[in-house]
Amino acid sequence: MICEICNKSESKYKCPTCKRAYCSLACYKSEAHKHEESKVAEPASKELPTPAADTSFESMTKFDKFLQDEEIKYLLRQPALQFHLLSVLTILEDGFISNLNQEQKLEVMNLKLNDLRKGGVEQNELVEEFVQRVLELDEIN
Repeated sequence: MICEICNKSESKYKCPTCKRAYCSLACYKSEAHKHEESKVAEPASKELPTPAADTSFESMTKFDKFLQDEEIKYLLRQPALQFHLLSVLTILEDGFISNLNQEQKLEVMNLKLNDLRKGGVEQNELVEEFVQRVLELDEIN
């Protein structure tokens, strides 16, 4: 599906407010992506969606349940976790490991994440808590 904002790139995300497909943060924040005042002013629900509220929970985008989780929010505010997650993501950056293809970079990234988890060489409790919480939330849906 093509981005509904720039009409150039393939869309990867969907706006939780207006449900328009977009490809990047730049498109999401662009002038072309503005919500009508009436839609923004009327919240759909005053409560956060929960697994018990089937319709609203199922309509959430792939990552909304992670972004709205208080434990995830707390963990992501921790500088040590930010540092370790950045080190894992840096592996995918172009030029970091230039002689590897994308699949090989994902494998290296997975090895690094495993080293940071319980029992790994660089074991870190925050990384383990974060991964466990993500896995718990992923099992819900």
